[in-house]
Amino acid sequence: MLAAGAVANGVADTALIGGQEWAVAGFALAQALLVLLRATPILLLFSLPVLAIGRARSRMIALMVPWSLFIVTQALLDQYFQVAHVPLGADLFGYSLAEIRTTLSGATPFDPRGLVAFALPLLLLWGGLHVCARRWPGGSMRWTSLLLIAGLLAWLPALPTGAQALKNDAARDLASNKLAWFCGDVWRWSRSHAATARSAGKATGAAAGEAPLDPQFPFLHPEQTPDTLGPYFSHTSDGRPPNLVMIVVEGLGRSFSGPHASLGSFTPFLDELSARSLYFDNFLANQGRTFGVLPSLFNSAPFAGEGFTSLGVRMPPGPGLFNVLERQGYHSAFYNGTDTRFDDERAFMQLQGVRHLVDKQSFGPGYQLDPYSAWGYPDKELVSRVLADSGQLRPPFVLAMQTISMHTDYRFPGQDAYRARFEQRLRALHVPADQLAAYRANADIYSAILYTDDQLRRYFETVAKEPWYADTIFVITGDHRLPEIPMGEHIDRYHVPLIIYSPLLKRASRIRAVSSQLDVTPSLIALLAHTYGLERPAQTPWLGTGLDMNTNFRNIHQLPLKQTKTSAPDYLAGRWWLHNGQLFELQDGMHLTPADDATALAWVTHRLQRYEQANAIFMQSLALAPDGGVSRPVPYRESTQAVVEAPAMRGLSTDMAEATVSAAGVQLTATFANGDAQTSRTFVPLAVLTAEDGRELREVSGSALQLVANGLQQVHLSMPLPDACSSRCYASVVPSDPRTGKAVGVGRYHLPVDVGAGARSAR
Repeated sequence: MLAAGAVANGVADTALIGGQEWAVAGFALAQALLVLLRATPILLLFSLPVLAIGRARSRMIALMVPWSLFIVTQALLDQYFQVAHVPLGADLFGYSLAEIRTTLSGATPFDPRGLVAFALPLLLLWGGLHVCARRWPGGSMRWTSLLLIAGLLAWLPALPTGAQALKNDAARDLASNKLAWFCGDVWRWSRSHAATARSAGKATGAAAGEAPLDPQFPFLHPEQTPDTLGPYFSHTSDGRPPNLVMIVVEGLGRSFSGPHASLGSFTPFLDELSARSLYFDNFLANQGRTFGVLPSLFNSAPFAGEGFTSLGVRMPPGPGLFNVLERQGYHSAFYNGTDTRFDDERAFMQLQGVRHLVDKQSFGPGYQLDPYSAWGYPDKELVSRVLADSGQLRPPFVLAMQTISMHTDYRFPGQDAYRARFEQRLRALHVPADQLAAYRANADIYSAILYTDDQLRRYFETVAKEPWYADTIFVITGDHRLPEIPMGEHIDRYHVPLIIYSPLLKRASRIRAVSSQLDVTPSLIALLAHTYGLERPAQTPWLGTGLDMNTNFRNIHQLPLKQTKTSAPDYLAGRWWLHNGQLFELQDGMHLTPADDATALAWVTHRLQRYEQANAIFMQSLALAPDGGVSRPVPYRESTQAVVEAPAMRGLSTDMAEATVSAAGVQLTATFANGDAQTSRTFVPLAVLTAEDGRELREVSGSALQLVANGLQQVHLSMPLPDACSSRCYASVVPSDPRTGKAVGVGRYHLPVDVGAGARSAR
C-alpha cells in the first residue's frame, strides 16, 4: 500500500518518465513485495521476545513498535524522494546534523494525499494486530514457518529494477524501493572504506608511457596546460591582466538552459549572453551535488574520501585560481547568500587566501533573508550585495559569486510574478498540451530558474556601466544539474552549461568538445600566463588538462566524477564512461549507451583504479604539493606531455545521414555500420525530429536489423513535417534498442532541416 501511494504521488511527471506509469507501478510493487518478504524473518526475530508477554493488549502494543518503525522508515525515505527526486543513500552520513537540518528545512511536508498513503498501511497493521490480539489464530506456527521460508527464499532473486524495460533514470528511480536502495548503498559505502585503505598500498601497474605514482605527491606533475583560450581574446585597454568574475549557479543544468535544451530553455538572458560568448554545449560538472564544485572549479582538486572540503581543517594547501592570482597582485572576493560553513566552503576559500568573504553571517544590514527558506538570502539580495561593492573594486581582481535560489524548496519573495512568466515561457516554447501538466507540476522550480536568470541579467546590465567591465572575463556554470526535475539519463546530473563571456572576446563560438570543471582553472591560468604575461606554478596537482576548444564533438580528457559524497566515482576517458563497473559509450548529444567491449572496459577500469590509488595515497599523506602547496612561478611554456589515448571506437555507428525536405515531408537516408568482428546486436533505425528549442516533435523508426561483421546497410525513413517546424528543425538518426528506444551505438545528431529551403538537404 505504501509503495502504491508513493508511485501515485510520483507520476505527476508522467510526460517526463516516458508515459510508463503502469510499468513503473508494476516494478515498484514487485520490489515492495520482495523487500517485505525479505524483512519478514528479521521482524519475526525481533517479535519473539514480545510473544512471551502474557497480556494480549500489551503484546499488541509491543509488536506495534518495531513493525510501525519499519513502515515509518520506508515512508520517510519515500517522502525524501518526493522532495529531492533522488533516492537517499549513504550520502546521509556525509553531512553533519546542522547541515541535514538546513537541507530539510525547505522540504515540503506531507500533502493530504501523501498523508493518506502514509496512514493507510499503519491503520492496516494496527487493525490486523488488534484482531490477532483478540482472536489468536490456530495453527499460527504453521503460518509463521511458511512466512519464514518465503522470507528466506525472497533473498535468492535480485530485485527487479526495470533496467531494460524502463526508458530512463527518472522512471527507474521512481520504481525503486527506497529502503532497499538505502540499505544497499550503505552496505556498498561501508565496504568501500576498507577497499580504499587497501588500494593505497596496492600498486597499480603503469601503462606504456606512464610513470609510477609518487608515493608522497601522487597527483603532482609539471604544469604544461596549453593556452587554448588565448586566440579568442584581445589585449586589455591598459595593458594589465584582465579581471575574472566566476559565477556558480545553483542547480543550473543543460537540459533546461541553452540552445536545443531537451526540456526547452528557461534561461532567456543566459541564452542571449551565450550567443555573444564561448559557449560549451557538452560541459560536465564533476559532482552531482554542491559539495565538490569549489575544489573542482577553482583548484582542479581530487575528491579525497567524501569530497575535498570534507577534510575540514586537514585540507592541505595547493595551487588554485585564487592563491595563484593573489600572489601576482590580484584582489580576491567571494560572495554567497548562505552559511558557507555548509560543506566547509568557508574553510576552503580561506585556505585559498580569499581576502573578502561575504556570506549569510557577514551580509550586513539592509538585506532581506528569504522568509521561505533557511538557506539565507535569495538571489536578488545576493546580486544587490555584490553590486553594492562593485564600485569599490580595484583591478585586477578575481571575484566569485555562488547563487542559491534554484534549490529546494524553490520559493522566494515575489514568486507569483515569475509563475506568470513561467506560463508565458511555456507558450513561447510551444510546449505540447499533453506535456503541460508535467511542466506545471514543477512550476515553482521553473519560476525559480527564471528568477535567477533575471537576477543575472540585472547584474550584467549594471556592471556594464563600471569602468572595469571592458577588461573583465566572466565565467558562468552550474554546480550540478538540479535533480527535482526528473532526469532522462545518469549523465544529465553532470551536464551543465559553461559560458565564457567578455568584451575582450574577438569572436563568439559554440564549442562541442567535452570538457569539465576540472579544466577551467588550468585553462584560465594558462590564458593569463601566455596571453597576458603572468606566471604559473611550475608544478601542480591539477586533475584537469585544460578546456578543449574543438567545435566538433569529441572527448580527449580523462576525469573522475562523483554523484554524492559517498557514492563510488564514475570515470570518463575518451569516449568511454564507466559507471558501477558497467561500460557506456559517450555519444554526440551527451547520451550514454551500454557498450560491450572488453578491451575498452579493461582500459577504462585501469584508468579509474590508477586515480583511486592516487587518491588513496593522497588521503594518507594529505599533501598535494611541496613548498606549502604552491611551487615557484614560471613563465608559460608549451606542453610536451604525451596524451594517453583511449582504445578505438567499435560497435554500431551511423556512418552517414542525410535529411531532405519536400512537399511530402522529411525524407531521411542513413547508412549504419558495424565495426565489430562479429554480427551486431539487433537494433532499430530511429529518427527524431526536434524544434530549434530542443523539443521533440516527431519520431519514426524502421524495421529491426542485424549487421554482419564489418557490414554496412542503408536505410530510408520518412515522416510528415509538423506544423511546429516552421523554419528550421533538427533531425537525429541513431541505432536504437528495439525494446527501450535508447541509443545502442553512435548516432548522428542535430542535422539541420531547413523547411524554408524547400527541397534542400542537410548532412
